[in-house]
Amino acid sequence: MNRTSIATFTAFATLVMTVLACALPIPQPLVIGLSPPGPPDAPAPSPVPPEPTPVVLTAVYTNAATGVSISYPEDWVCEEFIEQVVFASSGRILSGVELESGAAMMLMRTELAGSLTIEDLVETTLQELFFDKIKTSDLKPRTIGGSDGILVTLMGSPAGGDVSMRGFVAGVEHDGWGHLFVAASILDEWSQHGPVLEQMLSSVEFQRITRTYTSPTWGFFITYPDGWLFEEQGEQVIFVTSESIFGGTEFETGAAMLVIGDELGDAQTFEEMVEMILSELSSEDIATGGREPLWIGGRDGIIISFEGTPGEEVRIRGFLAAVEHSRRGYLFVGFSVLDEWCDYGPVLQTMLDSVQFAEE
Repeated sequence: MNRTSIATFTAFATLVMTVLACALPIPQPLVIGLSPPGPPDAPAPSPVPPEPTPVVLTAVYTNAATGVSISYPEDWVCEEFIEQVVFASSGRILSGVELESGAAMMLMRTELAGSLTIEDLVETTLQELFFDKIKTSDLKPRTIGGSDGILVTLMGSPAGGDVSMRGFVAGVEHDGWGHLFVAASILDEWSQHGPVLEQMLSSVEFQRITRTYTSPTWGFFITYPDGWLFEEQGEQVIFVTSESIFGGTEFETGAAMLVIGDELGDAQTFEEMVEMILSELSSEDIATGGREPLWIGGRDGIIISFEGTPGEEVRIRGFLAAVEHSRRGYLFVGFSVLDEWCDYGPVLQTMLDSVQFAEE
């Protein structure tokens, strides 16, 4: 047995003997002529440490351009930069000096273009952190702002620094944008600042930023989410989540809303227009639901749901809504990939609810 194994065995044996000694009963001395000793006094209960008082996040930061809001302690400071904002427990941290005490959180926003995912952004962020011997956890699911996100915890020392730090990198996708949250504090102060940073992440909310499309020719208005695109084509306009949908490529992801306005002929009624549209929509590849009344732009209209594969391998889901205004029939067709309907269905419905017609 070499020296290392002997030392290891000795330390292990000592530990075992200590544990056994604590577990064995202590022999009582024999006392003659006296009553047997009574039961030992019960040990005094250990004091229960008080629950830490949660920090109240009273200040709220809201960015109208990105639609994100987050709460933070009132005595913290924040500063905006291009596509990012930094929250810190003191102004000294924002001055760029080495973090020797306190905590900070940085929020960044990046467009998810092409095949870039939120996982890619988190991994890239971890690689760009100049930490020596950084230890990270596996990717963990985390709900952020009501959306499914991810979180990675980390621990290490900045390159060239002597201070150990602890924190996390979290990310979530919202409306095609990746939102990253990088938070850290001194390791020895994590018990104080960690819960605050966690509360800040839990306070995140997203508001949909909308833009308004106006058509003086057709006399109607409709709002659509920031980041969406639109294109006018004769008597119609289409709103889409990405440029690729305009290109006529196979519809694999995203959503779209097509709006068509057409004058009703002298002998044509709104009901006849609706029946004609339904006959064109109905096929063996598309199933339609029943007609439901719907208030559109302050007027009585209808809405019909549908689902199927219209010449595509990808199954889609959507609705067809129609309404008459000033002898013009308006048709709204909103749809998305079936697997993404939970994300885009409410958005398309909100767009439809926003429709307004100009006064005659």
